[in-house]
Amino acid sequence: MPEARPPLILPRGLIMLAAIWLIVSWLLALGLHMPIQPSAAAFTPGVRLMLLSMAVGLMIGWPLLRLSQQPTAYPGRQTMLDLFALLALVQIVVWPMRLITAWPPVRTAAIDATIIGWALLAGAMIAASTGVPRRGPRTLAMLACLAMCFLGPVLAWVGVFTGGHWMDLMDLGPLMAINTLGRGGGAPPSAEQWRWITLLLAAAVIAWIALGVVGMFGKGVRSDVER
Repeated sequence: MPEARPPLILPRGLIMLAAIWLIVSWLLALGLHMPIQPSAAAFTPGVRLMLLSMAVGLMIGWPLLRLSQQPTAYPGRQTMLDLFALLALVQIVVWPMRLITAWPPVRTAAIDATIIGWALLAGAMIAASTGVPRRGPRTLAMLACLAMCFLGPVLAWVGVFTGGHWMDLMDLGPLMAINTLGRGGGAPPSAEQWRWITLLLAAAVIAWIALGVVGMFGKGVRSDVER
């Protein structure tokens, strides 16, 4: 008889840690005291900083937690369950920010789509490596998440010191994209920013389709070997 696989685990611990991360981010970015002159201009820098902290949690904290744990029997399903819980928290945080910023709904939607796209890519890295016990794939997945998160700021920093023109790469990575979109005020996102978001979401969808195809192929190969 084939061994029974353990059931999916509800990410209760992950939800608690994510909530703590959001609370600490709120305290560090916005504090407990109202500004002297409450306005969208006063609140927006803190809101942007909080969203950047949330992006770091999704791109670094979440992968680091999952990739340091024991292999899971259902890496794809477990990661999708994590994504559902984390992205639900993202919606609770992002959309109420319109009350204290000048962002119109379309700009808020662009920020939300950016966070979702990069979270899906990080999730693809997690799902591709948490099913194996070897350190190599897990290390590569963590390095990929680090690169996706910090490549944009590193290139921008290099551009400042070398005099290079890196404006075309301003939206490369979640931190640069959120920072750029958060500075737009009440204007809608530009066509170029929507182009970046479309490419990001397309890359995320392709990554998950590739994971599904590889998973189905792997199951077929295992079935043929067992026969």
